[in-house]
Amino acid sequence: MKNKDFLSSKVIYILISIFFAIILFFNANTVLLKNSSDRNNTSETHSTTIYDMPIDLKYDNERYFVSGYDGTANVYLTSYNQVRLTAEKTPDTRSFHLVADLSKAKEGTAEVPIRVVELATGVNAQVDPGNISVTIEKKASKTFDITPVVSEKQLPEGYKLTGISTDKKTVKVTSGASIITQIARVEAVLPSDVMLNNNFSGKVYLRAVDSSGKVLPTKLSPTFVKMQVDVGLPNKTVPVVGQITGKKDSSIKDYAFKLAKDTVTISGEQKYIDNISNITANIDVTDITKETVIKVPLSADNITTSPNQIEVTVTPTKK
Repeated sequence: MKNKDFLSSKVIYILISIFFAIILFFNANTVLLKNSSDRNNTSETHSTTIYDMPIDLKYDNERYFVSGYDGTANVYLTSYNQVRLTAEKTPDTRSFHLVADLSKAKEGTAEVPIRVVELATGVNAQVDPGNISVTIEKKASKTFDITPVVSEKQLPEGYKLTGISTDKKTVKVTSGASIITQIARVEAVLPSDVMLNNNFSGKVYLRAVDSSGKVLPTKLSPTFVKMQVDVGLPNKTVPVVGQITGKKDSSIKDYAFKLAKDTVTISGEQKYIDNISNITANIDVTDITKETVIKVPLSADNITTSPNQIEVTVTPTKK
């Protein structure tokens, strides 16, 4: 009997031990899952992309001219620290920059890596592209005349150029020795969004082009000039013909008149001014009984006149 009681007690203790072991197991796993979740939350990776970030080229710019490359790259940033990442994304607080070291490269074409310099601790960066291909030449300089360029498409119908000039006549061009020989001219090109329905005066950037009009890689001094473009409608000079109008006074037999100006300039679209051979000055003599100087307006359909009025001396003759 004692053996049975002993065995029963032993079984009960074993069951109780198993029960508590199960409780401890689930409790431990719950704690592990919570800790793992907390670690995942605090280890969240943040990312951002900076587009078209400038590349700083390191080379002897007193002796060489570098061309044939895109001067920007995209940078993909990642960090566990959102504040630090935001600081690197913002230009005013950014600590890093991109560098392509050409100091050991020789003349000709070279491919060099783009390095990220002075990046903040805890931030990782990946550059796209990782390398750039450049052309290195001996530096050369030459002075060119400036050629103003205005497209006829920028002139409204009927308008024509009456004058075009720039405040500077020459420009110093610096480039590679072989590129300098390809330059046909340096142009001051009126921006394509300017419509010349009025005179234009403003800043215009310069560009060096070859004989086919292709823009060449150069450094220009100055980089822009002030351009003056004068436009106007076609014009011609025509005679003024006086014509008496209005109601004559009963005491007046006739009227004589003298025009202060016998010609005027008319302007407008060519199709309109071609049809005009003279301008009529309608001289209103109503209530004029003695010699009088009056101003008579001048006009015609679809054109403008200069001047738009003239003085006329009217002399009546009494009956």
